[in-house]
Amino acid sequence: MLTRPPGTDWIAQHRHVWDRKPALRRVYTAWFRRLRAACAADGPIVELGCGPGFFKRAYPEVCATDAPGNPDADRVVDAATLPFADGSLGSLVMLDVFHHLDDPARFLAEAARTLRVGGRLVMLEPWPGLAGTALYTWIHHEECDPRVDPAAPWSAPGKQSMQGNAALPSLYFGPGGHLGRLGLPLRLVCRERFAALPWILSGGFQPMTLLPSALVPAAEWLDGVLSKAPALTATRCFLVLERTA
Repeated sequence: MLTRPPGTDWIAQHRHVWDRKPALRRVYTAWFRRLRAACAADGPIVELGCGPGFFKRAYPEVCATDAPGNPDADRVVDAATLPFADGSLGSLVMLDVFHHLDDPARFLAEAARTLRVGGRLVMLEPWPGLAGTALYTWIHHEECDPRVDPAAPWSAPGKQSMQGNAALPSLYFGPGGHLGRLGLPLRLVCRERFAALPWILSGGFQPMTLLPSALVPAAEWLDGVLSKAPALTATRCFLVLERTA
């Protein structure tokens, strides 16, 4: 299970930053559109790890779920034991959740079980291109350790899932990744790595920002240029997995 920090102070903090940073809202609104557009054409959509509920605010039809203690969640859900019937879901959506999971392989097995044939698991996650490795190693509060065992990423003493590991998505969904060794009926149909320059300059959910709203279009254009060399510039990745027969 993804264990959130105790209490709801972090939710209030995220909301406060969200309300005062229009550049951040623009970045995430564009991400939300991509996530929603990549979902399967029909079937229920479930968001895992909804946090402050910004995605559901944009798309009210989504069932927002999270760990205990989140008042914005429609349901409390353990990603390792999803409380949904076999083949009952159209899509699962996750934004910055996979790289925190205690048991990613078990979650993927649950995703394969609960998605209908043609259903989709849609994610946006950190990615360790050269720039991403530097960002998550030296600047971001989460670590980036590609040496962990993908099957048990938090087995080392003192490691906790909420600390996150930005290398975990690449260990599963990169070329030759751990997903292929699980034997699940999940096919990777999209792996789009990108620089995410507007997100970086916005400062994320930290109070500071280097991106005035007026400069967001210029940052988006430059991001498109930088993202043409993802091995060097990628800090983020858009991922879509589809349930096969």
